[in-house]
Amino acid sequence: MNKKIHLVSLGCAKNLVDSERLLASALGGLGLEAAPGAEEADLIVLNTCAFLESAVKEALETLMDLGARKKAGGALMVCGCLPARYHGPEGEELIKGLPEVDLWLRPDQYHNFEKSVAGLLGLKNAPPAGPSFQADGRPVGGRILGTPFFRAYLKIAEGCDNRCRYCLIPSLRGPLKSYPAEGLVKEAGDLVDGGVRELTLVAQDLTAYGRDLGRPGALPALVRELSARPGLDWLRLLYAYPERLSERLVKDLAGTPKVVPYLDLPFQHASPEILKRMGRNPAPPLRLVENLRRWWPGLALRSTFIVGLPGETEERFAELESLVAAAAFDHLGVFKYSPEPGTPAAGRPDQTPQSLKEKRRRRIMAAQRKISLARNRARLGQIFPVLVEGPAPDSDLLTVGRAPFQAPEVDGLIYFEGEQPRAGQIVETEIIRAAPYDLVGRLRPCQ
Repeated sequence: MNKKIHLVSLGCAKNLVDSERLLASALGGLGLEAAPGAEEADLIVLNTCAFLESAVKEALETLMDLGARKKAGGALMVCGCLPARYHGPEGEELIKGLPEVDLWLRPDQYHNFEKSVAGLLGLKNAPPAGPSFQADGRPVGGRILGTPFFRAYLKIAEGCDNRCRYCLIPSLRGPLKSYPAEGLVKEAGDLVDGGVRELTLVAQDLTAYGRDLGRPGALPALVRELSARPGLDWLRLLYAYPERLSERLVKDLAGTPKVVPYLDLPFQHASPEILKRMGRNPAPPLRLVENLRRWWPGLALRSTFIVGLPGETEERFAELESLVAAAAFDHLGVFKYSPEPGTPAAGRPDQTPQSLKEKRRRRIMAAQRKISLARNRARLGQIFPVLVEGPAPDSDLLTVGRAPFQAPEVDGLIYFEGEQPRAGQIVETEIIRAAPYDLVGRLRPCQ
């Protein structure tokens, strides 16, 4: 009887892609079987996110739960950012306090995944290195999707060179490492052949793609190659760094078939002084927002902001409020600043009280709620193509989907009234009701 593995993935879409590769490596390269739960598994693999204190807390809570459910004689491996954050002398105390973990594996060690699993489970004749990652960290081999069969994420790079003063990602994931276009095009083709209709491109910074290879204009060329793939319907871009969104790049993307009019660009703040303290470009974000909508008519914009950074006075916070009101983003995420040890911002003396951070977060989200409702009401009576996701999260009797202006898992949904379409279809849908984040639509009759 084959050994069984149960894999749990935490964090963002980029982490999920790594988890999909690791699972394919275990099931394909080593011949393990998937276990429905941790209790039945000979090996539990937890892939973690740990670039924020809240993510560390979630990772540790999940780890403790899985450790308690580990069966006698079973093994627990922890991968990803948690072991990257706590490796070396500074992590010894954490490791000693978690004896239920049998092996810690950083992202830069993923090429040893199969060998590590073989050692934990006592497998014989296992290959010395796994097929999912090369020794330099570049991915190879296949994936077992953790998303519905009709959509997938395509991770085009690892690491980040931006060195924002509040962020740990470069120390956890290393510098920018763009993946070769030919491998990405093949991977995309395999996904589309398997039924994927929407590909979402992800990286720590999409707009930096190719810069480490001496090809700063590589992103639009890659997007054009992916767009040419028959069978693919939608291409979506997440995590675009604002500073590198030039008119030429945006118009290239807007003119490429299958690229949906949607960008996620993390401005993080509006105050030039706060942006400088963050190590980011202090240029006024509103000017770029206005240009983007001029360069790409119909573009839906998502952004994220951090409130409560050191030195964020009421006046500087007011600049952020003014931007949110003027920019009228389609979607917005707001996070409270977390002082992460090892970042320059964490050592500043002018930290903001936690209660004030929460108050400011609520103020921004309350303002955005009104904006989102107004933008959704403007869509009433309009007809959009909608990718059907399947049963609604709160009712098995209703089906939901997403229009081009809604990214998977982070934005709102469209609930279908009347006829309920089948998951994986793209259907013409008329919007008939609007709420701040979700919409209600009905299928447009065939002409």
